[in-house]
Amino acid sequence: MSDGRRYVDDLTRDERYSPELQRKGVNKQFYDSNRMLLCPECGRSFSLFYSRAKLCTGCPSLARGCELARCIYCHTEFPLRDTMSKTATRRTSNYIGSVVKRYQNTFGERPGQ
Repeated sequence: MSDGRRYVDDLTRDERYSPELQRKGVNKQFYDSNRMLLCPECGRSFSLFYSRAKLCTGCPSLARGCELARCIYCHTEFPLRDTMSKTATRRTSNYIGSVVKRYQNTFGERPGQ
């Protein structure tokens, strides 16, 4: 990269979480939970947040901070530790679980049922 450009994958978490995102009020946990994952089985990418909100809502493990991701295409489950640290995995899992629970309490909908 002789022209000085850096790709998103080359940036650290704090560099990707730019001052512009902070100015717009994007929570760092929300930013982390919206990351795109690559399924090791089918090779397609998907949003972790979308996967948790649609596929994992009825699962009792979600309330305990499940550290697995589930592909929205082939339904393969794989550990998040392959893409994040243990602390980040737990923090992100708990955050997504709280957002989904808040949505269910507000609107009375349970997509997993």
